[in-house]
Amino acid sequence: MISQLGRYEVVRELGQGAMGVVYQAKDPLIDRVVAIKTINLGIAQEGKEEYEGRFYQEARAAGRLNHPNIVTIFDTGKNGDDIYITMEFIDGISLKRYLERYRSPLKERVEIMKSICRGVIYAHERHVIHRDLKPANVMLLKDRTLKIMAFGLAKI
Repeated sequence: MISQLGRYEVVRELGQGAMGVVYQAKDPLIDRVVAIKTINLGIAQEGKEEYEGRFYQEARAAGRLNHPNIVTIFDTGKNGDDIYITMEFIDGISLKRYLERYRSPLKERVEIMKSICRGVIYAHERHVIHRDLKPANVMLLKDRTLKIMAFGLAKI
C-alpha cells in the first residue's frame, strides 16, 4: 500500500475496483480526514486517454456541486501513473448494501428517495446529469444522511 498521495497521508485502503483503489487519508495542512479515489493509468494502455478524461470529468462534475446529498470534492492531482480525486470521507455504507441487509419501513424508504431527489434536482439545476444513479453509488451515513457519489459518467 502506498503511504502518500500528493500532500495526503494514506491511512488505509477502503476498497478496490478494476482500475483503481479508494483510500482513507489525512490532509495534514488542515487536519481533515478525506477519501481519495485513484486510477492507475499505467495499467490502462488501451483507452488511457478515455479513462483519464472520464476521471477528470467526474472531478469537474461533482466538484461544481455543493449540496448536503452530494459528496464534496476537495482536490484532484497526479502522482506518477496515479491520478486521484480527494473528497469528503463518508463513514457509512452503500445504499445497495443497506437495502440488502435491512428491511426498512416504507416511510424510511420514502425519505431516502426524497434525499436522493433533492441531490439530483440540485445537480440538474446546475446542468450536471449523473447518468449512473443506482444504490451502489449512494452512501448512507450513520446519521442517515445520503450522499450521491460516482459522477464518472456524468454529463455537464
